[in-house]
Amino acid sequence: MGLFKKDSDMSRLDTLVGNGTIFEGNLTSKESICVEGIVRGKIVCEGNVIVGEKGRVDADIFADTVLIGGEVNGNIVAKTKLEITTSGKLKGDIKTGSLIISEGVIFEGRCQMITEPSETYSNQDSSRSDEIRMH
Repeated sequence: MGLFKKDSDMSRLDTLVGNGTIFEGNLTSKESICVEGIVRGKIVCEGNVIVGEKGRVDADIFADTVLIGGEVNGNIVAKTKLEITTSGKLKGDIKTGSLIISEGVIFEGRCQMITEPSETYSNQDSSRSDEIRMH
């Protein structure tokens, strides 16, 4: 998992969805989540979400920090930062405090920057995939 080199805090993981694993449903964690397999549903994480180079997420993601090295099909709310590495693909809308997109990334969607530090991602409603709500 070479995605952790720059940020040592991202290397501390609580939950790993391994390569060859398919998870369907709502995945919730107070710590960090790394996806090397497939997740379908919704991810809500108070920590960091990492989608590894072999990972695929067909879900909305709500987290503090998100790092994408694989493929995500869904909307993302990353309160602090969203980073998409050169191998990353994202089809969905973004709402984040800071955005880093490497050269060669495939991104289809809209981006809205969080300008108020008091904005949070609580009370998400995944029933509307075309809208990202912030309260």
